[in-house]
Amino acid sequence: MPVRRQIPARPRSKMPVLKKLFWLYFLLLIFEGALRKWVLPGFSAPLLLVRDPVAILIIIEAYRTNKWPERWSVVIGVLACALLGLCVWQMILGDNSWIAAVYGLRSYLLPFPVAFIMGENLDADDLRKFITAALWIMLPLTVLEAAQYLAPQGSILNAGAYKGAEQIYYTDQHVRASGTFSFVAGPTFYDAIVAAFLLYALINEKFAKKWLLWAAVSALVLSVPVIGSRTLVAELAGVAVSAGIAAMFGVSQFIKVVKIALPLLAVYFLVSLLPVFSAASQSLQSRSVNAYSIEGGIRHALEERTSGSIIGAIIKTDFSSNPIGIGMGRGAAAVSALATGRVQFVAGEYEFIRELVELGPIPGIAFSLFRFLLALSLTFSAIKCAKRKEPLALLLVTSLFATLCFGTLEQPTDQGFMVICLAFAIAAIRCSGVGVDRKTARAAAAAPPGLGRRIQGRPGWGSVRPR
Repeated sequence: MPVRRQIPARPRSKMPVLKKLFWLYFLLLIFEGALRKWVLPGFSAPLLLVRDPVAILIIIEAYRTNKWPERWSVVIGVLACALLGLCVWQMILGDNSWIAAVYGLRSYLLPFPVAFIMGENLDADDLRKFITAALWIMLPLTVLEAAQYLAPQGSILNAGAYKGAEQIYYTDQHVRASGTFSFVAGPTFYDAIVAAFLLYALINEKFAKKWLLWAAVSALVLSVPVIGSRTLVAELAGVAVSAGIAAMFGVSQFIKVVKIALPLLAVYFLVSLLPVFSAASQSLQSRSVNAYSIEGGIRHALEERTSGSIIGAIIKTDFSSNPIGIGMGRGAAAVSALATGRVQFVAGEYEFIRELVELGPIPGIAFSLFRFLLALSLTFSAIKCAKRKEPLALLLVTSLFATLCFGTLEQPTDQGFMVICLAFAIAAIRCSGVGVDRKTARAAAAAPPGLGRRIQGRPGWGSVRPR
């Protein structure tokens, strides 16, 4: 009787502490609102900043384990020196308090090194796991959102994130669903990212189980009207445009996009038969018509939320008075609540205006320009990735601009989604091989498309330094 030699199973490698911190940051971003609204409502205020210690630990662990993103060191160093110098200047020459200054540094400086560290240390397998997790979470999240839409405003499901707070009123005694997030901004950003993930997974066979993909598509379709966000509708349109652009870079990609178009329409038709979808769609349509009639139409509303608010703020700015601003962090709602006991938007609600007021006209414009150029440079790299049949980064561009250029960094939810959008975009670009040397690029071109490719090249744009 032949004796078979048993090959010992390979021991599973443990997940590094740094990546465990990435997952903790991601999960806290999604479930922070649930902790504040239902689990620990008495600790709502400190839980608002629950991810900040994790962000600091990410920076420390990356430095300790030599996982620091070296090619971003100059960017981080210049940004840190500029903001720290301005912070000290505002405290000495102005009357900004140290509490407001620390909160300002937390808003303007902290998220960028965290995003760069995540982006440079996530590999293809990590991206696949994050995408799969996001799709799984989408299913119960949509069920909760539908229940919140159907529940009255005073229901426990629609509890506010702090004492006396309420969710945003929708129409016909309904509220806009917030899911497990503190407010409706959370599911708005999350759904747009999931839409990018879904399109990428659908055009890449065997990326995930088909039933999970189509269940997540159904959940996304139902989620849009119960959330009732016009911003989400615009972002989904942007994701669709990105998919169309990616389809133009080859016949094979065009055919893949066309093949999923009809199934998507079929899923939309089936979901539209649900009573909650019909009611919520009518609410969204009614809200949109009323809002656009007040704002002067869709075009004018889009201009006011994007370029119009920026141009108008620059025209109205007095560059001669208060050149160093009122102090970073001083216009934050959290700081005003701490100082006066009331939530006030001292520097306005729009991010660009807040930067002009807090940092001063010239520093504020420079900081906004930095964010825009960063998003633009990543967009160019994402287009190169799409030409290599790797469209994930391009599909994330809409969310990247929405969070990086127009997101309010002092708001924890906006800041958190900026971090993960920026990190996922950088990781997707890096995993596609953009910026690697010629030999590695030829190997990448010969490899089949999909995030299963692992590429390590020389340090450069879109590459990862061998470790």
